[in-house]
Amino acid sequence: MNVKSIISAIILATVIIVLFFNREEATFWLFGTIHTSKLIILGIFFLLGMIAGGFLFRRRKKKEYSVSNFHNTDSDLNDTTPIAPTSNLSDADRDYLRRD
Repeated sequence: MNVKSIISAIILATVIIVLFFNREEATFWLFGTIHTSKLIILGIFFLLGMIAGGFLFRRRKKKEYSVSNFHNTDSDLNDTTPIAPTSNLSDADRDYLRRD
């Protein structure tokens, strides 16, 4: 078992213990008075918190960005030879890029 599953099991066990020790009736107001078990109220709010946490802390796909900084002038449009991306770099810059 990895650390994440152990922590999840501990949290789940704690939630279950808290829920079962709070079984007495409670009055709850939600646009009117509701008489229900604390077990149901705590369980519903725990699930709502889990759903909200899932939405807030979900992993999002990383967007790929590309940079195109070729500057074409009108004379370049008539030329059909491709421009090398390192054509306007100094020798020191080319050496630095070759090391990668």
